[in-house]
Amino acid sequence: MLRNRNPFRRSPLASAVTALAKGERRNNIGLTMRVFASLILCLISASFAGAQDKLKQARLEWLEGNYAEARALYEGLAKDAANRLPATLGLSRALESQGEYDKAQSAVTNLLKDQPTNPALLARLGELHYLRGRFEEAEKNAEAAIKENADQFLAHWVLAQVHRDRGDLDKADTEFLWFVRASNRLNITDPDDLRLTGLAGLERARYRHLSAEFQTVIDNYFRAASSADKMYWPGEYEAGRLFMEKHNKPAAFKAFEKAMTINPRAAEVLVCKGQMAAAGMEFKDVERYAEQALKVNPRYLPALCLKADLHWFSGEIDTVLKTLEKARDVNPRDEAALARLAACYFMLEKKDDFQSLVKTAQKNNPKCYTFLTDLAHLLEQRKLHEQAEKYYMQAIEMQPKLPEAQTGLGMLYMRMAKEEEAKATLEKAFDADKFNVRVFNSLKVLDHLETYESLKTEHFIIRYDKKNDTVLANFMAVYLENTYKELADQFDYRPKGPFQIQVFMKHEMFSGRVVAVPDLHTIGACTGPLVAMVSPRDTSKVITKPFNWNRVIRHELVHVFNLEQTKGKVPHWFTEGLAVRYEGPNIPPTWHALLADKVANNDLLNLDNILLGFIRPRSPLQWQQAYLQSLLYVEYLTKTHGEKSIGKMLAAFQDGLDTGPALEKAVGVKKDAFEKGYRAFLAERVKNNPAGALPKEMTLKQLREAHAKNPADPEIGAMLAEKNYFIGKKKDAKEIVNKILDDMPRHPGAAYVKALLYLDDKNPSRAISLLESLEDLKDTKPLKLLIKLQVDTMKHEQAITTCEKARKIDPHDPTLVGTLAKLYSKTGQKDKLIEIAEEVTRMDTDDLGSRRTLAKHYFDLGKHEEAARFARMGLEIDVLDGECQRVILASLTALNRNEEADRLRKVFDR
Repeated sequence: MLRNRNPFRRSPLASAVTALAKGERRNNIGLTMRVFASLILCLISASFAGAQDKLKQARLEWLEGNYAEARALYEGLAKDAANRLPATLGLSRALESQGEYDKAQSAVTNLLKDQPTNPALLARLGELHYLRGRFEEAEKNAEAAIKENADQFLAHWVLAQVHRDRGDLDKADTEFLWFVRASNRLNITDPDDLRLTGLAGLERARYRHLSAEFQTVIDNYFRAASSADKMYWPGEYEAGRLFMEKHNKPAAFKAFEKAMTINPRAAEVLVCKGQMAAAGMEFKDVERYAEQALKVNPRYLPALCLKADLHWFSGEIDTVLKTLEKARDVNPRDEAALARLAACYFMLEKKDDFQSLVKTAQKNNPKCYTFLTDLAHLLEQRKLHEQAEKYYMQAIEMQPKLPEAQTGLGMLYMRMAKEEEAKATLEKAFDADKFNVRVFNSLKVLDHLETYESLKTEHFIIRYDKKNDTVLANFMAVYLENTYKELADQFDYRPKGPFQIQVFMKHEMFSGRVVAVPDLHTIGACTGPLVAMVSPRDTSKVITKPFNWNRVIRHELVHVFNLEQTKGKVPHWFTEGLAVRYEGPNIPPTWHALLADKVANNDLLNLDNILLGFIRPRSPLQWQQAYLQSLLYVEYLTKTHGEKSIGKMLAAFQDGLDTGPALEKAVGVKKDAFEKGYRAFLAERVKNNPAGALPKEMTLKQLREAHAKNPADPEIGAMLAEKNYFIGKKKDAKEIVNKILDDMPRHPGAAYVKALLYLDDKNPSRAISLLESLEDLKDTKPLKLLIKLQVDTMKHEQAITTCEKARKIDPHDPTLVGTLAKLYSKTGQKDKLIEIAEEVTRMDTDDLGSRRTLAKHYFDLGKHEEAARFARMGLEIDVLDGECQRVILASLTALNRNEEADRLRKVFDR
């Protein structure tokens, strides 16, 4: 809106033009000249205003992530001498955002030929040199800029970074201090200057342990920058980075979302979101964010490092090296990239290359804190705890005032179960940085652990809450030593220990113990010499019912042995395969259909890519597939080469061999031949497997497109109708199924949806009649609905018949077995109930009721061995179950195993 404008008042430009057009003559020549001057000034003013608008538009395009558009606008504006300076600076930033670093530098240097002393150009050139690791040139340009303008903020920031990254901390601090003083004497309004002042303030706050300053920086500088320019997303980005550094995930996520609302293509923000995903082991998201960032800027160094981290974690070292070569081409001095390269050399046992790289990093920066801290963290990820400890300590020695290495070392000690060392180290880290959420949480967990009791056995120390888990800990103690003996024989290895077993009364404390944040979605974990698990009687109610703690312990102890024996070198697939095998003989029921489907569709993982199934699965099913195939690799190994082959493979991994050479050394077979035999083994395994095929998964969009292409296909139509029904589009669902049923009255999928529609119309009898009429079913879904309706109408015998019919289609469905157990109980068919209860125990590892029922049944029959066995199985789920306690004590007494009964009685009475 144009304010204070009189619509009847003519502008000077209009008046001058009118006067000239009329040919008005003035005797006063000076007046005529003034008219011409007025015209020229107005034209210049209009031109200037237009240029300013275009500059603002170009900057807006850049801030919104429209880098190509911004670049085009800046290039056009740079052709005009009057706009060349701001346009060139803007152009260089647009080019940088796309990874065109050389072109960005050329744009600046070309203008410097005409304006060699311009401080803004000199500072910007220094910034570009710093980005490429050319510190001498960066320093020279920054100093030249400051000589021309003592208050050139960017030049001071470049100079500060150069000094810091060379290890000259006193000089760096002098520059950081300049920003503090500048903020006191100047009224800073430029968002870029506010951001740089905030970053300098953070450097001083970190080094001087001024934790209270962090929020001040966020409010007074980063958020102030965003307030000065509502489109200035770098303000929120910097706030998010600080929150992320302190592991305040909710605040960081909120800040990054604000930044991406303005610029969804900000590579800087995408990388930070990827780093947060990596911290949470969400590697599919890591991959997505890294790819998005590199699509915007293929040479963005943090994005290249993020991609390297992704492949590092999945063991693809060749890919890591290729990625890091691109990073070194951008900046050969970057400590983060050098640390990742050094970690690769370490794992490849290229000792000379590793030492040479360490020396290079130290030559570049005698205080190469980032290099050492990152190197330690990377080695820690590979369970190389002793080596990680060494480099964390070197980093701390170099920079004792900075908290990152102290935090890393403290977390490492937590994983190594060195809790006294962890507490001392983390307290120092907390003194340095009271905003770090993970440090705070870890100290909270350690304080919580101090209230726990300790129970020592020959090889283990069990930590537990006295009120909640005394019986469990004492009952578990014997299990642990028996399991130790079994594993020692299995793996031909006897580690000394003692190993820590920590049972947490609250899930949040268990999660905090393992990952220092309260959102770990599991119940047990191994960190090396430590097994942590949540109590089956979780007082926080995150775990809503008891689970089979014995299987958890057995699984995690396998990892303890494997990691200790191989010094962390065991491949993930091998230790997971062993761990799942040692849980017990029965696999999850759904795995039967999963295996049949993958074999039939030739969609099997192999030894080269199976790790990706754990780290970056295409779907939750592929994650399960990775566990299943790992188990079957181990089973095939032992079937063809005997149980001793496991110990031989572990010994080969201990020697640092990869899977192929390990197979040749341990069992004398090449990897290709092993894979061929394995596939034949799987084909034979599924040959007689009656498991039904996995349902074909299609999205709503895919179904709509397929149905539009072929509306006569009843299978596609039925699937689309079902999708429509469950998203509330029941009219559309009804229209589709009616058409199908007109031609095929007993189409299973269409009948299933039609039955659901009958139920909505309060007509269960028609639904039952329709479902009962179906024949030759290959899917249990219609039958499961029929079972529910038969149970609801008290037709228990018919429901039993339908259940048995459904089990012939899918004998591995645990819900059918559970339903049958309930039906046999209601109908008083005790023999059938006992028969099905035994099947429930095989299919559902966490079902207490079936185990309790069988224990009582066999005790009543006088079969005390069986009674004691099932009672013990029940206690492995809930050690406080009174009925199972009664049965096992009575059974052991009847078997004259009085010593064992007395020991258990003392345990139960605690």
